[in-house]
Amino acid sequence: MQQESWTCPSCGARPTTRYCGNCGERSIAGAGTIPGAQGKSQPARSSPARLLASLRALAAPPGRLTADWIAGKRVGYLSPLSLFLWMNVAFFLVQSVTGLGILTWPLRVHLADDGFAWLDMRLLAMHRPGMRVPTAAFADMFNALEAVHAKSLVIVMVPALAAALGTLTVDRRERFGDALVFATHFFAFALLWLCALFPLLAIVLRLIFITGIPAPTPHSMDLAVTAVEAAMLGWYIYVALDTAFHLSRLRRAVTTVALIAALFYILKAYHAVVFAATLYSI
Repeated sequence: MQQESWTCPSCGARPTTRYCGNCGERSIAGAGTIPGAQGKSQPARSSPARLLASLRALAAPPGRLTADWIAGKRVGYLSPLSLFLWMNVAFFLVQSVTGLGILTWPLRVHLADDGFAWLDMRLLAMHRPGMRVPTAAFADMFNALEAVHAKSLVIVMVPALAAALGTLTVDRRERFGDALVFATHFFAFALLWLCALFPLLAIVLRLIFITGIPAPTPHSMDLAVTAVEAAMLGWYIYVALDTAFHLSRLRRAVTTVALIAALFYILKAYHAVVFAATLYSI
């Protein structure tokens, strides 16, 4: 018995098998036709070409990649997880070259953090009861391992943000899988943005040093960089919520503020997870 035909969201063909014979796209139940796709064939792309296409769709406009993926237009793009992993590798390479860090915290910063210092101190006391004050050798070992764990555990923030988005849009009955795609693409964009911001920041600091201009205090520098980071990420979320889920302006504004606030606590919890994973691996 012949399978009922469906409209391929990538090239507009009408295949009768699970996979499109024209471009290789898989049938997605309920996927509609993408406007303008009829009659346009998309040949299979190499991995570098799909990476470039994914990066363009990631931010032009924000949410376009998520909307395409949800609609079933996937052949020309990397999967959300693959794109995230590529951005994760790029981010930590840039961080190593520039010497700047945001997701890695040395031991002294963990133990001074206002939010989780009490928990970190308790875990340290339980794991090393005879060590009232961390030694320099222990701190060096911790910092080296912490950088490794920070790279591999970034992914734990993705489902947390997806859960926050799902909670904020529970009345719309959006699928959790769609929220997970949105969150994965958001963190891929965040890492891409930091890859661009870090070299720029390194150049600015170098120019300040060369010209002899009084350098800003670390606290004021942290505040300035955090403000720039939050502004760009807030812009992405605000626009992407419209592109992917078609939320009203007021709903998008409220949801954006709520998600940025959620990100603050998600990042804090991420650092606690990294601290525990690093501590118990020593």
